[in-house]
Amino acid sequence: MSIKGFHLIFISIASLFCAGFGVWALFLDEQANGSATKTFGVITLVASIGLIRYAFYFRRKSKDIIV
Repeated sequence: MSIKGFHLIFISIASLFCAGFGVWALFLDEQANGSATKTFGVITLVASIGLIRYAFYFRRKSKDIIV
């Protein structure tokens, strides 16, 4: 596997973990955890979107790389 392929797989897995944590944090009981958990959930969902955008950017820019 090339470093380019590994990078794309790693970014995809990181995006899935961020999205999963964000959804989990948003659906927790608010009385038990407070609003900080909801804030972290929103932040990780935004990070997940950023990682997805970065993956598309990297894929487009790395088409010229021959490995």
